[in-house]
Amino acid sequence: MIELPPFSLDEPGTIEFTALRALQGQALNRFALSLRKPGNRAAFLADETGYLRAAGLSDAEIDLVRRRDWTGLMQVGGHLQAVLKLAATVGQDLWHVGAHNVGCTRDELLAACPRRVSGIPGSDG
Repeated sequence: MIELPPFSLDEPGTIEFTALRALQGQALNRFALSLRKPGNRAAFLADETGYLRAAGLSDAEIDLVRRRDWTGLMQVGGHLQAVLKLAATVGQDLWHVGAHNVGCTRDELLAACPRRVSGIPGSDG
């Protein structure tokens, strides 16, 4: 069972996307948003390190991407919407990102959410 967090909007519990983070994460967000195009996704999946280097990411950013460290990516300036493009490219989703932030598995996070809402016919949530 996931423990309730203390009521605090301070870091590390809440990652605030500040102007400084936006500036620090420019290359990272540009890279992640480039994955909106199918050809770019294919190129990334074919040569992940080469694509990341060509995008101008630092060694630390490349390491975060390779480890799928969603929390770390947001801490260094990745915007959630951009990070989700990367997550989708590697077969993950918002539940994976949220679970990483909380420190549990995707299934544990799903089980902790008492209500499921879906607009997709035939979807189980």
